[in-house]
Amino acid sequence: MPLAGYKAASVFGYSSARVKAMESRLLSKEIMNSIINATDLGGIISILIQTDYRSNLEEFGGVKLKGEMIDFALSKNLAVNVGKLITITPPMYKDIIRAMVGKWDLYNIKLAVEAKERGMKFEDISRYVIDYGPYNAYNLQQLMNEPNTESILSKLAVSSPYKQIIAEALNSYKKSRDVSGVNMAIDRAYYIGMGSTITKLMDLHHESAMMIRYDIDMRNLIQLIKAKKFGLKFSEVSEQILPNGSLKERELEEMYESAKSIEEFIGSIKVFDLSKELEAYRKEKHKRLLAFEIGMRNQIFNSAAKLLRHSILSFGTIVAYSYMKEMEVLTLRVLVSSKIYALGSEETKGLISWS
Repeated sequence: MPLAGYKAASVFGYSSARVKAMESRLLSKEIMNSIINATDLGGIISILIQTDYRSNLEEFGGVKLKGEMIDFALSKNLAVNVGKLITITPPMYKDIIRAMVGKWDLYNIKLAVEAKERGMKFEDISRYVIDYGPYNAYNLQQLMNEPNTESILSKLAVSSPYKQIIAEALNSYKKSRDVSGVNMAIDRAYYIGMGSTITKLMDLHHESAMMIRYDIDMRNLIQLIKAKKFGLKFSEVSEQILPNGSLKERELEEMYESAKSIEEFIGSIKVFDLSKELEAYRKEKHKRLLAFEIGMRNQIFNSAAKLLRHSILSFGTIVAYSYMKEMEVLTLRVLVSSKIYALGSEETKGLISWS
């Protein structure tokens, strides 16, 4: 049950104060708009160096930073803040936050496995590594010294804290020799494991648990929207459906199979309001699906922002901040890429999840 009164203050007083301080260093909408309208990469760096990213940018070259090195700074900043969340979480709830940020450990593992499969070196992916935890940059580099993809997975299946998840991925790889199957198996096993965490969180802070469920819904709906566009049957993509969202697999199947078109399927979605995106899609010549993903991400972001500002002395402040920080870094990566590829500000706005 949610804690109240003096007990809540004694348990979450410190962590809430720390998260509020971290929140104050998130980029404002005004700063993000300035970055969108920056004329070049140098302009973005000049703005970011006046923010919480200053020390990370200076570590990798400061105002003389080149495009790819900004990714190092962004990854470092995310890693530092992920580490802080674990540190400031009350001891009795650290298992919940560790389970949540475990997706970044697995993100690093998937990054290494995919790179190995493609014959790439650690240096080719190092700027995208979230440098914290058991699979930080150093340990990931050592892991990539293994001779091949199967040997990486075999080693992880023995020694990793995620060995059960990796074991499923290894079995998938042995059967198909397809690295995309590895990533799918890792994601599915992770979200199956999140079931017990979500259950605990439902008792502790219902809104936080629902935010995770909606995040899972978004991932499932993105898969199904793409599948509907290509005319696939639900049975052809059912293995990609992640468990523990607010929409169960049976509900998703009924929605999917009863919809005669992609527009009808999107119109049947109730957990997100995609009416504006659907109206724009109907008018669009090239029929791009990205707007639906951005629309869902924006709604999760806005829910996190609302939760962070209204949750006082609760676990919700920690959960909400984790979503907002992740969104901020992902958005900055898109903005940096937009300047490298010389996209205009209007084109850029259509690619970011920020409201």
